[in-house]
Amino acid sequence: MSMRVSWARWCWIVIFTTCTARTASDWLDCAHISTCRCKWSSGKKTATCASGDLRRPPTLSSDIQVLDLHDNPLRNLPQEVFSNIGLLNLQRLNLRATKLRSIHPDAFLELRILIEVDLADNDLAILPRDIFRGNERLRLVVLSNNPLTILLADQFPPLPHLRMLLLDGCRLRTIHTNALRNLKSLETIDLRRNQLTYLRLITFSLPALKTMSLSGNPWRCDCRLREFKDWFLESKLGTEELVCVEPSTQSGNKWRHVPSEVMTCPPEIKSSTLVVRAEVGVATSFGCWVHGIPKPKITWLFDGVDLHNSSVDCDMEETDSIVEDDNIEERVPGSVRWVNITLFNVTSSAAGEWTCVAKSVAGEARAVISLVLPRSQTATARTAPGIPQLLGVVFGALGVLAALGFVAAVGCWHFRKRSVPPSRSFMDQEKRLIDASVVVSCDRSIADMASPCNFELTERSLSIDEQPRGCAFDPVHITIEGTPGAFPPPPAEFAVPVPYGNIFISVQVSGRGEPGKYPDLLSGGATLPRRTRTCCGAPYDNMGPRVTATGSSTWSLPGASADEPSETPVLTLPPPPPEFVSL
Repeated sequence: MSMRVSWARWCWIVIFTTCTARTASDWLDCAHISTCRCKWSSGKKTATCASGDLRRPPTLSSDIQVLDLHDNPLRNLPQEVFSNIGLLNLQRLNLRATKLRSIHPDAFLELRILIEVDLADNDLAILPRDIFRGNERLRLVVLSNNPLTILLADQFPPLPHLRMLLLDGCRLRTIHTNALRNLKSLETIDLRRNQLTYLRLITFSLPALKTMSLSGNPWRCDCRLREFKDWFLESKLGTEELVCVEPSTQSGNKWRHVPSEVMTCPPEIKSSTLVVRAEVGVATSFGCWVHGIPKPKITWLFDGVDLHNSSVDCDMEETDSIVEDDNIEERVPGSVRWVNITLFNVTSSAAGEWTCVAKSVAGEARAVISLVLPRSQTATARTAPGIPQLLGVVFGALGVLAALGFVAAVGCWHFRKRSVPPSRSFMDQEKRLIDASVVVSCDRSIADMASPCNFELTERSLSIDEQPRGCAFDPVHITIEGTPGAFPPPPAEFAVPVPYGNIFISVQVSGRGEPGKYPDLLSGGATLPRRTRTCCGAPYDNMGPRVTATGSSTWSLPGASADEPSETPVLTLPPPPPEFVSL
């Protein structure tokens, strides 16, 4: 019976050993991933996949407790990337230098026994809020050498076991006052080599905090750092020598050598509005926010005069307040005041510039507010024009028309006066040089020649030039006086006034002379001007018939002699007496 019991015990031992060996060989089998090696390290099942070309975490045994992926180009971590491949037993995760640029807020979700995570030397500019939600057992978080610039409010979820937070070598400029308030067990925080200029005491009011590293930041030793500086030096949280960089008066001084009294902030003022529009007889109020340490003195000026010396009825009050703008975190709590002015009865004398002035040992600041009253406007009633106004308009228009008519009449009279040639008188010598000729158009009858538009008078004098006149000109009278003597009247055919149009010629000869002869008015002849045009296709000078001193009548042809026959029909006129001379 005892033999049977011993054999059964041995069988169970062999079966258990075989199963255990097979299970152990499963998590150690990393041959399918060339860059990974699985081994025991410090009592932990460790998979080392460093310095490879992995783009995402590999699929390994769920028993792996430590995963080292540093120096792989992962670049990003998607949602629940580790839990999806069954790595729910991870306790330590090394993602250093994996070129991470973004991490999904739920990338580490369900890793409930995760203790350490290393995200150093990556390209994380933004750290998602609540990134470690569900990782309550975390004790160490390493974020060194990432381009982080700000830690937001509640940046970390409640992590009751977190002991160490490393943020050295980042670019942090601002840490919100509530960024670390959920880290009640935090003992060590490293903020070296950042861009911090000040810190708030309330940010690091953590019950378990023991060590702070702050060197390598451009500290500005003014009122915003004064409270934290005094607390840090008294708390003995660090042994480093911290140095002021700004302001210039404190540059290079160590914190412990800078008195708190000289860590001041010059006054800052922000007005509630630039323009206040008020109504006469109605109360109105306006004011400004004032910030500064030490507490600045506030005065109001009205048009450059101190309000206490003016006659404006007003009330001024001061209350602690805050300025709701983007720089609220930069102001020391309790250092901002609201200074209000109330005018109980606005009058016209209250309109003008109101200036809020803040002064302290650190400097001076001003803000100007303009009080504007509405302009008073007087309405003018419009009435319909009466009868006198209408009569004035009518007579005025008539007067203007009459004046225009008078001006037009005077202008017309002057024009017509200039168009009438003045009368002329000739000397005896000039009278002998006058040559008058009647020009007749071709193919016209004597009846047609009765029209004044078919005749032209050409006058030419050796000493006086006259322009030829056209049709319908005013009458021209020419009077010729001859030498003394009695002469018979001209023939009847030359006494007809019609062919001569608007030219009337009268010959007056008195005195004694040779009987039976007309006076020689031409003195041997005169040159008659020829016209440049031709008529009826013939090269005649269209000067018409002339009666010479010998009594002959002929058509004048350029270059033709008197005995050459002319083919052009000659106007038939009865021959004048030989002694008659045509003018």
